[in-house]
Amino acid sequence: MTQKRLSEQTGISQATLSKIENRQVEFTKPLAVKMSMAIDYPLTFFEGQSGPLPVTSLTYRHTSSTSVGELNSIAAEYSMLCDVVDNLSARLQLQPKTLWLDEFAVHTKPTDGEIERLAEKTRGKLGIPASGSIGNLTRTLERVGIIIAPIHGLASKLKALLNSDGVTMPSRNKWSMPVIGYSQRDNTGDRLRFTIAHELGHLILHRYRKPIAYRDMEREAHRFAGALLMPQQDAKILLKGYFMLSDLMKLKATWGMSIASIVSRASNLGLIDANRTRSLQIQINSRGWRKQEPVHVGDEHPLLLRQIIQAEYGAGESKREIDSFAAEKGLNVPFRYLDQWSDGLVEAGSGFGFQSRRFKDQR
Repeated sequence: MTQKRLSEQTGISQATLSKIENRQVEFTKPLAVKMSMAIDYPLTFFEGQSGPLPVTSLTYRHTSSTSVGELNSIAAEYSMLCDVVDNLSARLQLQPKTLWLDEFAVHTKPTDGEIERLAEKTRGKLGIPASGSIGNLTRTLERVGIIIAPIHGLASKLKALLNSDGVTMPSRNKWSMPVIGYSQRDNTGDRLRFTIAHELGHLILHRYRKPIAYRDMEREAHRFAGALLMPQQDAKILLKGYFMLSDLMKLKATWGMSIASIVSRASNLGLIDANRTRSLQIQINSRGWRKQEPVHVGDEHPLLLRQIIQAEYGAGESKREIDSFAAEKGLNVPFRYLDQWSDGLVEAGSGFGFQSRRFKDQR
C-alpha cells in the first residue's frame, strides 16, 4: 500500500505518515486508532509488535528483478508469523523438539558428500527409513515441532519460482520453533515438497555460515533437498543406465519429486553426464514442462499451527472453532493472517461451520 493510499484511507496526511515512518514525530494512540480502523488491524498490533526481521537474515530465493517492496513485504509477514508462533509457544509452554538442528548445523563449507550424509542423518532423526520415499514430508516435520505455513507475500508474486519458493530464518533462536513459509500459488505437490526440503536444508547448512555467493547457498540447499527426498543408494539403483522422460514420470508418481528435480539428482550424483543432462533439460523445456509437468502429486496441507491456535483460542467442546476476536487481540494480528497461515480456520459464530478463506479470496 502506498503512502498516498494509506493517507486516503486513514485521513492522516501523507507528510505526517512520512514523518512517522522516519521517526520524526511520535506515533500516538489516536493515530494508531485511525490506522487500526482503516486497515482492519487490531490496535494491539501497533502497541506491542516487534520490528520486521532483516531481509538478509531470511533465505527467500529472489531474482535481480525482485523489488525492495516485495522483499520487505515478505520479511514483515514472516516476522509477524514468527511472533505469533513465539507467543503461542510461550502461552502453551511448548518445549522445543528441534535442538538437533543446531547439533547438525555445519560451521564450515560442507562437501557434497557431507551434505549427502547430513540428509541421511536427518532422515534418521525424523524417523524416516534410510531407503524409500517420504510419504508426507509436511506432517513428518510438524511432528518434530517445525511450523510450516503458507505465506501470502510469496503467493502475491507475479511469477512462481521453479522448485524452491519458500522462506525461513536459519539463525532463529535455537529454543524457538523453526518456521518454514511457502507459496501456495501455482505450487504443485512435488514442488511444495521440494521447497520444504530445501528450506530444511537452509536450517542445517546455513545457521552459522553464509556463502558469499547466493547461488552457492541455493546449490547446497538443493543438494540437501534432493538427498533427503531420494537417498543416493536409491537413486543409484533407479537412475542407473539409460533412462527416458517416460521412465521419470513413473518415478515422480512414486517419489513425489518433479521430473526436473530427478534429472538434477541424477546429474549431481554423476549418474548422467553433462551432455545427457542438457539433452533431458532441453526436452523438458520443449514440452513446456518447466511450467507444468505431467503426473499429479497430491498436495500436502499443514496442521500444526492450526492445532496450536485451537488449543489456545478454540471455542466449544471440540475447540475446532476459533474465537477470532480473542485471537486477534492476544496475537496482535488480523484473523485473516491466522486463517492464511493455518491453511484455513473455522471462525466461531460463523453459523456455517466451514473453513474461513477470507484472506485467500482477497488475493
